[in-house]
Amino acid sequence: MNRSSNPAIKKLNSQPDAFGFGAVETASYAGIGIKVGIYLALTIVSAILFVALLPIILTNNPTLAIALLIMFFVTAGISSIVAAFRPKAAGFAGGIYCVAEGAVVGLVSSLFEAVVQGVIIMALLATVFTLAVVALLYFTGIVRVGSRFRRFVLVALISLLLTQLVFFLLTLFVPSVALVFYDNFGLQLIVSLVFILVAALCMFTDFDNMTNIVENGLSKNYEWYAAYGLMVTLIWLYMEFLRLALIIFSNRD
Repeated sequence: MNRSSNPAIKKLNSQPDAFGFGAVETASYAGIGIKVGIYLALTIVSAILFVALLPIILTNNPTLAIALLIMFFVTAGISSIVAAFRPKAAGFAGGIYCVAEGAVVGLVSSLFEAVVQGVIIMALLATVFTLAVVALLYFTGIVRVGSRFRRFVLVALISLLLTQLVFFLLTLFVPSVALVFYDNFGLQLIVSLVFILVAALCMFTDFDNMTNIVENGLSKNYEWYAAYGLMVTLIWLYMEFLRLALIIFSNRD
């Protein structure tokens, strides 16, 4: 059996099977793929249902619509934390995350589509294309994920989070900062491309996590953990491509 140098995988390997009976069946790529499909279905169905029901909710009770959105944001945040730190609970927590995030994605997508027709299909195609390219580069061995690669991705993620936090705080106290950013097409484009690049790099680590889980013979229960990680990145990547399409088409004139 192969052993990974990834500390996260070592931690998973040291844990007993989720049901306490030992690893009767080990994780497989096919199993992970099926679970990614389940998560995708949950996300899409949730998005469609929420967008379809939103006009009715707004008509009858606008306050409820706002409350539901807040609830979805909070639920997605909590479930993502649970899934990330409790891998054995990733199946349930990941499902809740996809349902909650699906509603948010559906709302944002419909709003963007109302501004620029065709952005949804463009964002979807770009996401699928990026997924295919990253998978090809990773599974052919052209791009290898090691400890340095992971550290670089981690630093990039932390940098993006801190930059967003600083920008948010600045806009609270200096509103003109937001105007400068949103009036600058070039700056918006660069920032959007950086986010897309980091999301794509995160996808490499997602595939590497899958490989480590399968090759280290972890319990089949951890297929949910691997599928959840990829879904988080896919949703993030789709949202970034959606924003990029809006930026480009909103500045055509």
